[in-house]
Formats: sequence, C-alpha cells, structure tokens
Amino acid sequence: MSASVRYAPGVSRYPLVILWISALVFLVTGALFTVMPQDMFAPIGLTVPDGSPLTELRAVYGGLEVAIGVFLALCARRGGVALELGLVLSFLLLGGLAAFRGIGMGVDGPQVDLMSGLLVLESAGAVFALSGLVVLGRGSGASSPTA
Repeated sequence: MSASVRYAPGVSRYPLVILWISALVFLVTGALFTVMPQDMFAPIGLTVPDGSPLTELRAVYGGLEVAIGVFLALCARRGGVALELGLVLSFLLLGGLAAFRGIGMGVDGPQVDLMSGLLVLESAGAVFALSGLVVLGRGSGASSPTA
C-alpha cells in the first residue's frame, strides 16, 4: 500500500475528495450510533430499550458503518483501482439507502421531516460518488496517480 497518493499536474483530485468525504460521513455516523444509539434514533420516534436490542443497534448501525468508513478511507489512501472500488461501493451504499428509503416513504405513509432530509443527502452522496466515477472514467481522475 502506498503511503500517499501524488498527482501529476492537471490531474483532478475531485474523486479522491468525494471518497474521503464519504468515508468521514460513514465513520462519524457509525461512531455516533455506537456511542449514543438511543439519541440517534429518538428523532424518528424509535425508543430503544437497554440490553440486547441496544447492543444489536450498536453493532449494525455503529460497527458496520465504522467498518465501511475504514474501508472507504483505505481505498482513498491507496488510490488507483482501490479509489474506483471505493467510489463504486459508496455509490451503491448511498444509492441503495436512498432508493429503499424512498420506497419506504412511499409505502409507509407520512414520515418525520428528517426522513426527507436523509433521502436528499443520500441521493446527493450517490450522485457525487457517481460523478467521481465519471471523472475517473474520463482519465482525468485519481486513477492515474503515482505512488
């Protein structure tokens, strides 16, 4: 693994910036769900009892998101094909969250305002990840950095 990614003059850093932002969002969100899961679920009206239910939510919403964030950060740090894979994963995760949140909102009826905000943020994140992939595909992205 390279210690850092260096860029030739004129090479866009946009895809790398997008992936780092995605990694940080997953890391921070995962950390918050690990440290204060009850507070994170309260805005959507979910009361989480202590014990096993709380542990399960910490594992899935905390541990899984932290692991995703670490993987995305490693992809960003590595560059090259790993950068492309990280952007693909980010697109699929955020696009999947947005798509299934949208389906749920349509099927389950009225929602708290937070759901609409999350839908917008997840959709935007997916679009940014996809645009990073497009930049890489045009040969002006970080898939061409040198170690």
